[in-house]
Amino acid sequence: MVILPIVFLTAFIGGLLLAVFAMLNGVGHTRRNRSRAPSAFFNLPAVAAFAIGFGAAGYPLASRTRLPVWGILLIAIAAGALAISGMITLLAQWAFRGISATSTGDEQEIQGQLAVVTRDIAVSAPGEISYEYLGKQLRAPARTLGTKLLPTGGDVVIDRIEDGVAFVEEWAVVEQRL
Repeated sequence: MVILPIVFLTAFIGGLLLAVFAMLNGVGHTRRNRSRAPSAFFNLPAVAAFAIGFGAAGYPLASRTRLPVWGILLIAIAAGALAISGMITLLAQWAFRGISATSTGDEQEIQGQLAVVTRDIAVSAPGEISYEYLGKQLRAPARTLGTKLLPTGGDVVIDRIEDGVAFVEEWAVVEQRL
């Protein structure tokens, strides 16, 4: 069984090379029919993940155990399938992060967002701002970071959001710092 470890090692190295190729060049140009949506399971990163998992599990089993060939292949195929599902899950979590407009991550992502005052913002009383985020027009209560009244219609920049209240600064002040 000298050939089996070589097959697994080749699959592992080939998977690494495919992964690097997909990372550097993307996967869009490798699809023949671009009019259809890409498949989650039959694409270059999925093949690379399977090959890496298949090779990484199969090589030590083939070179260091006395399991039958069918057992080694079954475990290696299962490891490859697990690698594909793990890759798809991780990529989906990365790609769909921040989709919800109510997540706490969104509060940090809008730092520096330009907004318009829709109700006067006094130093002692909150007002309201309007801004666009992910294609939606949103309104939020707002407090000023400065010491003067921010009138309706004025441009402001969102510094942060705490407990649903935006802390804003006048655009002219921010522009002077830039």
